[in-house]
Amino acid sequence: MKKIVGSFLLCALALNSFSQDWLPQKRDKNVLFRLLDCQYEGAKLANSSTIGGRSDNWDVKQEILQKKGTNEVTYRFTFKAKRAMKDVGVAVAFDAYNWSSDNFVMIPAVVYNGNRQRIVNREYATGLDKTDYYRKDLALTSNPIPQLSPEYGAKSQLEVNISNTSTPLMAYLDRKQHKGVFLFTDQGITWKNEVKDHALIVEESEDRSVASFVVSAPGVRSRKPEFIGFSESPDRGISVAQGDELQIRVTRLEFQSTDVPYLYTRFMQERKLHVKETAPRNLMPMSEVFTRMAKNIDERYYAKDGVGFYCPENADWMSYGWVGGLINTYPMLALGDTAHFNRVSHTFNFALPQGRGASGYYYDVLGADSQVIYRDGAKLNPGIGLTRKNADVLYWMVKQFMLLKKQGKSSLITKTWENEVKQLADAFVKTWQEEGTWGNYLAIESGKIAAYNTTGGAMAVAGLTLAASYFHNDQYLAVAKDAAKKYYDNFALVGFTSGACGDILQNADSETAIALTTSLMTLFEQTGKREYLDQAKNLANYTASWTVSFPYQLPENTALAKLGANLTGAVWASTQNKHGAPGFCTQSGDVLFKLFRETGTSLYAGLIRDVIHAHAEGIQPNGKITERLTYCDADSRGSRGDGGKTGWNETNGALMALEIPGLYVRKDKATAYAFDHILVKTVKKTSQGLSLTLHNPTAYDANVSILAEDAAEAARPLGENAFLDWNKKVNIKAGDTVVVTL
Repeated sequence: MKKIVGSFLLCALALNSFSQDWLPQKRDKNVLFRLLDCQYEGAKLANSSTIGGRSDNWDVKQEILQKKGTNEVTYRFTFKAKRAMKDVGVAVAFDAYNWSSDNFVMIPAVVYNGNRQRIVNREYATGLDKTDYYRKDLALTSNPIPQLSPEYGAKSQLEVNISNTSTPLMAYLDRKQHKGVFLFTDQGITWKNEVKDHALIVEESEDRSVASFVVSAPGVRSRKPEFIGFSESPDRGISVAQGDELQIRVTRLEFQSTDVPYLYTRFMQERKLHVKETAPRNLMPMSEVFTRMAKNIDERYYAKDGVGFYCPENADWMSYGWVGGLINTYPMLALGDTAHFNRVSHTFNFALPQGRGASGYYYDVLGADSQVIYRDGAKLNPGIGLTRKNADVLYWMVKQFMLLKKQGKSSLITKTWENEVKQLADAFVKTWQEEGTWGNYLAIESGKIAAYNTTGGAMAVAGLTLAASYFHNDQYLAVAKDAAKKYYDNFALVGFTSGACGDILQNADSETAIALTTSLMTLFEQTGKREYLDQAKNLANYTASWTVSFPYQLPENTALAKLGANLTGAVWASTQNKHGAPGFCTQSGDVLFKLFRETGTSLYAGLIRDVIHAHAEGIQPNGKITERLTYCDADSRGSRGDGGKTGWNETNGALMALEIPGLYVRKDKATAYAFDHILVKTVKKTSQGLSLTLHNPTAYDANVSILAEDAAEAARPLGENAFLDWNKKVNIKAGDTVVVTL
């Protein structure tokens, strides 16, 4: 590391009185960054002055550390107040010249491709306006979100702070110069025993030839992004006394990058290197999580007037697919006993024949009285259904048929169930052949696309792939391949996926990210073609951008802060619904374990380990869990949530405990990776094989599942329902240490 230290007096020269922009007044391509003296009026930037020469306001100490042999430079700026001042702050602006609005801009979990989407004003969970349905030319549409303007010549500026992000980073791809740039920073400054988040600001000139990337301290946004839209900003400048210091640290990394997938590859490598990481807390073994979540799912079983089914939500209805319908049955089938099979059987018998339209697709929600219920977007537009819901049903139903076969219970699978699921697969094929896409919403009776664009049908790729194997139908696989190519190519171009959730419009979201990752891995396992494995890696790298990478420090008076919660691994929902949650909606994320197993890249193991541990952070003392596990100031900041009423987090917790081994061992390499809440103390080769010393630091007894393989075994695809083949389970009492021989 090369270190350069300088200390000098600097002078504030006003750019424009009461200027509200962050762009350089004098354009100079030789100036990489500018130090700014900021004056605020409320939440408004009243004056932004470049610091240079002598200064009446700040002494600045500048440190530069360059990583040898790279274009990675860490800048540390310490601003020392020369006099008492009110409503002030400082900032660092990195300017990019020869800019273009075609460039890709990303701030993890909140901005993708600059969020240059069509904006409309819609109330929560109301879907698109009626005039937007059945329009093939519909641009991706969002409620108001921070965005760079899609209109040339219009003011183009977005403002967020670190509480709005999963990683404290601004990134961009300069498409013409084939250059990627990362600007990592810290959470913020510690001021009066409180952390005040940095703001991250991106602004483009009207002619789009210059862009400025700004880190400010304290972070002052002129308006606050909310769950939907914006509100008045609570952010303010601070009052400083003579001698007070503010510090901003930015690591700038520049690298060659020809496309967005490579930008995400570098992001995956770098996402944890620039903010101090803390180890995840070992709170509750996966076996204990499974016991509690299975109990919660059982408590959702509806039985009345001869009707019985597993409810996925807090109402007496079947919500197909998304948020758990016909998914929460999977862990109950995995229990393998007659009582739970009977409940699952009743659920299939209730849900499969009754909620289907003439096309073969299912409506979103079916009441206990067997009547279709319209909610979310379908409430104002009866007759349509969310594409993603049907995609989930196809994937999970075929997977459950495969599970029953692997359990030796093929005779329990009824022809009615199979025929219903086959009709659903046929519906996806027909729509694809007629439309070349599956859209965001479908007309359930006709099978026509009701809302175009988005990646909402991503899970159908995996569903058709499994259905091709189960039903011996090559046409299903052919359509799955076509859809995978179209979805992947679009992702590689625009840099995000979208359209999974019924309560948002067409925003970028994490749920299509993990769904497409899973689908590509499913194609790889079924076909053996490594192009799908490579694409799955790229989608997993993108998925990581939705997953918290650092231990955000919450205000000490919040409930989660009082518990010492580490929110690393929480998964953000979408650019509209700005909150983190315990796990992926709604699956285990076992594709990340499969990627680790296939590639040997521990980054994927670390990602799913973080998600598993974050899930336990959300479990309440009563054994329930809520979907709110967030530090974002737009939603439930640091709250313990609603006391634990969220069905999909019960389901994904049970799925993680099932589908991901607590301990993965490579016998030939003498290595062990713990996904469970345990510690691996030692791994030694002995004359008998491997000896592992395992410690359970939690307050609960652990029944740890172990998958131990050699190179030849690891070379075979893991496939579906692999948990039935885990080699061994080891009981470790709370607080105990055991030695296991393999």
